Amino acid sequence: MKNLLFIMLILAGLLLGAACTDQAPVQPVPPTTPPPTAPPTAPGTTVPAGTTGTEAPPTTMAAPGPEWNADGAISAGEYDGEVTLANGQMIVYWKNDGTMLYMGLWGRVTGWVAIGFEPTTAMKDADMILGSVSSGQVTVLDQYATGTFGPHPSDTELGGTYDIIGAGGSESGGVTVIEFSRKLNTGDRFDKVLTPGSTVRFIWSMADTDVPTAQHNIARGSGQLVL
Repeated sequence: MKNLLFIMLILAGLLLGAACTDQAPVQPVPPTTPPPTAPPTAPGTTVPAGTTGTEAPPTTMAAPGPEWNADGAISAGEYDGEVTLANGQMIVYWKNDGTMLYMGLWGRVTGWVAIGFEPTTAMKDADMILGSVSSGQVTVLDQYATGTFGPHPSDTELGGTYDIIGAGGSESGGVTVIEFSRKLNTGDRFDKVLTPGSTVRFIWSMADTDVPTAQHNIARGSGQLVL
């Protein structure tokens, strides 16, 4: 009888132990996935708050230059191009759009200054502009060279037209400044057709007198510019 009771106690203990270990295994907690990040910003680029690095930075527009004005005063930025000639005796300034040419002639002289576009031989066939200032009066002539060394009468004398649209000038401190504008293509057969982006050959000259028929006795030469 005592042996039976002892066996029953052992069986009861085994059953209780099995009940304590009969549990489902605990599943591991998956690791937390970090939220996606924005694309990296390129070095040196500042991204405004509330945007991502994929957005382009704002474009900065260049400030426009001063408006062209035929007042005989050449301002910084008024022209897009310039060429200095004869060690600074003459400076040619210019700018253009699709239809108009704007030009300034700066000469170290108290007489006339002139420029001629696209001559064939020496002066011949040059489309010329000649300007001077006398007693505050500005004169700008539209001319055409008919011979190798002149003369260069006005277009109107040859049956053409006067095609200078705006003109002005000044004379001070031994310097004469002439500014003028004209169409790139005036329609006058005595004016050269000028094309944006093209290279234009020119001749230039100056004299110590305001008489337009006087010879260029100070300096003369040639050059080229790109419209």
